[in-house]
Amino acid sequence: MKKILFAAALFTAAHSIAQSDNHGQADAVLHIWETQEKDGKMQILKTGDTYYGKMIYGKDLLEADSVTYKKDIHNPDTTLRSRSLKDFTLISGLIYKDGKWVNGKLYYYQDGNSYDVSLEVRDGALYMRVYKGIPMFGKTVKWNMVE
Repeated sequence: MKKILFAAALFTAAHSIAQSDNHGQADAVLHIWETQEKDGKMQILKTGDTYYGKMIYGKDLLEADSVTYKKDIHNPDTTLRSRSLKDFTLISGLIYKDGKWVNGKLYYYQDGNSYDVSLEVRDGALYMRVYKGIPMFGKTVKWNMVE
C-alpha cells in the first residue's frame, strides 16, 4: 500500500512539474516586442488560455503632428471607424500548442482586413507568421524583445 501511495504522489508531483513547465513556456511570449525597424511596439497579453497583442506604439499610427492617434477609418464595421488606434488589439485568439501560438487573427488597420497569424519565440526573438489561409504563402516578421 505504501508503494502505491508513493507512486501516486510521485506521479502527481511529476505531472505538476510538467504542467508548470508547459505553462512557463506558454507564457514566454508575454513581453513587449519591437519591430526590427524600431517603428512599432506590441505587448502580448493573456486572458485565460488565450493570448492577444496590443499595439502600444507605431509610427504609422500617428497623424502628421506625431501626437494624435489616427482613427480606424478602414474598419469593415462602420461603427468602429471613429475609434482611435491607440492601444488597439493587433492580434487576437492565439492559443499555445506544440511550442507555438497558433490560430490567431491579425487586424491590419491600414486596409481593414484580418489575416491568420501564428507566433514563435526563438533565441529571444518573436517570429510572427502572417498569412491568408495557407502559411506557406505568408510573410514572417521578426520582433525583438524590449521588456
